[in-house]
Amino acid sequence: MAATRAAQPAPIVSTRRNPIVGKIAVVLVVLGALGLFLAFAESSFNGYRLQLVTLVAINITIAVSLTMSNGFTGVFSLGQIGFLAIGAYVGALLDLAPQWKADTFLPGLPGWLARFDTRGWPHQGALLLACVAGGLVAAAVAVVVGTPLLRLSGHYVAVATMGFLIIVQAVGVNWAGVTRGARGLSQIPTYTNVWAAFAWAVFTIYVAARIRTSPFGRAMIASRENLIAARAIGVNVHRSRLLSFVVGAFFTGAAGSLLAHQIGTVAPKAYYFTTTFSIIIMVVLGGLGSISGAVVGATLMTLAPEYLRDLEDGFSVGPLQIGEAFGLSQIILAIAFILVMIFRPQGFFGDREIDLGFLSRRRERASSALVPAVEPVQRTDEPR
Repeated sequence: MAATRAAQPAPIVSTRRNPIVGKIAVVLVVLGALGLFLAFAESSFNGYRLQLVTLVAINITIAVSLTMSNGFTGVFSLGQIGFLAIGAYVGALLDLAPQWKADTFLPGLPGWLARFDTRGWPHQGALLLACVAGGLVAAAVAVVVGTPLLRLSGHYVAVATMGFLIIVQAVGVNWAGVTRGARGLSQIPTYTNVWAAFAWAVFTIYVAARIRTSPFGRAMIASRENLIAARAIGVNVHRSRLLSFVVGAFFTGAAGSLLAHQIGTVAPKAYYFTTTFSIIIMVVLGGLGSISGAVVGATLMTLAPEYLRDLEDGFSVGPLQIGEAFGLSQIILAIAFILVMIFRPQGFFGDREIDLGFLSRRRERASSALVPAVEPVQRTDEPR
């Protein structure tokens, strides 16, 4: 009688890679490409273009910070540039040389701050201290301001935060003993370079992405989508709003210090409605709630005005010659923004993100297609 027995199935070795490892590899490739671009820019670009690239990184930091409050929670804040001003002044006062902080110029400074001197420090160490201090002071102010204001909803929050911006502007103009009033502060060391600016931009993007995928981020998005339903399932709406407001204020304050150390001056008029609306346009253009959209919007709205400004000197379209047209770049940008809001009101990205993991998944699918599936084998032993 034939004896038949089934052999044990052959072990199957999985050829799929860990998706987390694939995503990390893709992120490292992107960061490596960014590093190569920055090295090329530093060695090849002239001073104007290098400062423009640095400004792109600073605006990315501000726009992503605003996305954390306006986009994640749906609370439309008009006071974010107030935190930018706070960070700029704090960072400038820390790194100003003591002779520019004497009673002749700034009689209202406390003695320890007037004597504080970072001239012997490494430049990037002094800049890091100024950015962290500016961010922490801005975050502390955000806790004080946001605790009562974020209990409001809708247009009331926008009006209230605009009031905060007006207060910061009034303090900057009238507190002459500390800010020098409308004249502003000058002689600030220009420590900000393209590497420091992009390091803060990448760090801001990373923190925003981690918050979005965390339980706190899900609570923020739930309160944005349906406030009543979020409260019904136990979401602490005020705490989630305050968290996004404070974290956004910290990074905005750090960006303010970067900006002060880039241009070397701080004046109250630079941190008012014009800057506020410029940053809001960056976020809305990219898509409220999208970190990727904030990055793209900040990049476009920083570079486009500079390159469109050449049209104001005159240009030709075929036989048509157009002479000097000052203000044409602003008109073109305004028309473009209107068209985007008509045909794409949710912005370029809406609330979606660029998924860097799709490259690793594509490689996985390609490798899986090349390796045939291994089926269990049934063997029958023939009788002897």
